[in-house]
Amino acid sequence: MKKNVGKAIVFSALSVLTLIFLIQKQSTSSNISVYFTETGALTNLVLEFMNSSDTFLYVSALDVSHPVVLSALKKLYEKGVDVRIVTEKPVIGIPSKIDASKGLHHVKFMVNDHGVIFGSANFSVSGLETGLNDLILFPKSYSERFKEFFLNLWEYGKIGTVKGFLISPVDNPEEKVLKAIQKARKRIYICMYAFTDENILASIKWKQSQGIDVKIVTDKWFLKSRISKYLRGDSKIISRTLLHHKFVIVDDELFTGSTNYTESGFHKNVEMIWNTKDRRIVKMYEQTFKALLNGSW
Repeated sequence: MKKNVGKAIVFSALSVLTLIFLIQKQSTSSNISVYFTETGALTNLVLEFMNSSDTFLYVSALDVSHPVVLSALKKLYEKGVDVRIVTEKPVIGIPSKIDASKGLHHVKFMVNDHGVIFGSANFSVSGLETGLNDLILFPKSYSERFKEFFLNLWEYGKIGTVKGFLISPVDNPEEKVLKAIQKARKRIYICMYAFTDENILASIKWKQSQGIDVKIVTDKWFLKSRISKYLRGDSKIISRTLLHHKFVIVDDELFTGSTNYTESGFHKNVEMIWNTKDRRIVKMYEQTFKALLNGSW
């Protein structure tokens, strides 16, 4: 009798712990918001995030040139907020450094006291308004890891790691994406600017031969790539505007971020990919993909 009671107590405790874990996981997910330029400009989102900064605002991007963003950065800096930028082009009047690594500084995010904005968009007119991009708003719990990553770059020129994210070139994200593609059982949807990676191509051709649903949305630059002639089936070239997304859906898993699927994107540039199986978020990217594939873009 006592043994059964003990087992029941242990089982009950485990059930409670499992429930707490699931609630926490759901809560974390519900605090993550996703935005696409397909449904409107992202400028106000970025401006609101910047103006929420209390003590610091660190910016990482290839291009920081939107007039509204530059004006807000200068006002925050003059106000006494610790504003710093790591980029490829210095920003006049604000502490900024050019990444000295061998590739491009291509990872795009802002981090402050209250959270992180991350995605495919540069902080430029093209990135936030006229091009096709996505940004993800992460809650305060992500701030410290991005702050540490930024300061390692700023102080030491070191490319570190970020918990929950894949960093190029240190984490070899190409291998992680390839493994997911090779395990695909239903679908592979690729929405990608400058898609030229031949390892990814070989894998999706192989999966396509197995009957996996492969669909690709890419930009007109892709037509100049030698791999374009090998693709068949459902694909679309976006030519009316700049397609700048960098996301892949494999079954019910999403890979998204700053990384172009190129040799430089995977192995030379400073890049970042977020990988998630969160159904709500994967669904939002799937809806955007289908809108691009079937729409009049």
